[in-house]
Parts: sequence; C-alpha cells; structure tokens
Amino acid sequence: MDETIERQLVKVAREGDMAAFDALVRGHQASVRAFFRVRVFDWATADDLAQDVFLTAFKRITTFRAECRFGTWVRGIAINHLRNWQRQRRDKPVGGGEELQELFAEQIDLNYHCEVTPDGEAEETVMLAALDKCVGKLAGPSRKLLDDRYRSGRTVRDIATGTAKGYSGVVMQLLRIRKILADCIQQQLNQTF
Repeated sequence: MDETIERQLVKVAREGDMAAFDALVRGHQASVRAFFRVRVFDWATADDLAQDVFLTAFKRITTFRAECRFGTWVRGIAINHLRNWQRQRRDKPVGGGEELQELFAEQIDLNYHCEVTPDGEAEETVMLAALDKCVGKLAGPSRKLLDDRYRSGRTVRDIATGTAKGYSGVVMQLLRIRKILADCIQQQLNQTF
C-alpha cells in the first residue's frame, strides 16, 4: 500500500471512519495472516489470531503514532498476540522454565515501537536482521532445539521426552542458547549503531 495513501487512511480511521479502517485491514490482512500461519500451523487458529490483531488495532487506533508505518504497528500487535497465545498453551514449567522464558523475552525483546535510527532505518528492522543473523549462526542440535521450542511451540517436557537429557538438561541448553543469542544480538546492534 502506498505510504501517502496509508497515512491518509490512518488519519481518517483515527477519526472513526470505518471504511478507512477497513481499507487498512484489506491492505495488511494477508501479511498478518501469513505471519501467524507460518508460526501456528493451524490455519483456523492463525486466522482467528489475525482477526484479534485487527480488533486490537481498531480499539487502539487513537494511540497510533503518525510517524510510524501502520504495518509496523500492526506487526508489533501480532507479535504480542502470538506471545500471549503461546503462553496460554505452554505447560506449566517446573524448575524456573517460565522465568527463563521471560528472561529470553527481555534479553532479545524486539522493539516494535517504530523508533528510527539516525540513518532512518526502523529499529525493529535492525533488531529482526540481528536476530535472523544470530539464529543463522546456530547449527545442529542447538538450532533444532530452538526450532522445536519456539517455531513449533513444543513444550520443554515434550522435547525432553524424546532425548536422553531430561527436562533439566533441555532447560539448561535453552538457557545457554538464549544467552548466546542475546550476546550475539547485542554485538550486532553495537556494530549497527
């Protein structure tokens, strides 16, 4: 969607125009659905989550900052909805698993608040690029464990059942991977800024 048209639609939607908000939804619904479909794997659930994102966007449209791109803002809402959905379906952890998950979220929290770097590049783009590069450096069992846990959404207990490490071993390996990723991302960001 053309940025000028999008800004105009946002302005009118903030004033309560439903047709303008509908045009914004039509312009971004495919990317939001795709975001969920590659992460949730159940298309009905993915579509429900996408619908919830736009409902949240509609309720909060007056809080939208005009200097941001609407797509970036909606993507941030989608990420929050995905995190909440995953938390609701996660087994109750034993031995600090929940705290570790929160630590991971804090350490590599992707800032979707549309802060712009001095060269004009959205910070969220820089953060995502750093995360992609760091995850790309992982290989073998570490990469598989990361994919099983965060892309497939498998519980630690479920993953541990299929390994000789046991629950605590998997928790500790995830902690080490999170630390490696957090350090790598920080290093990438220090080089960028």
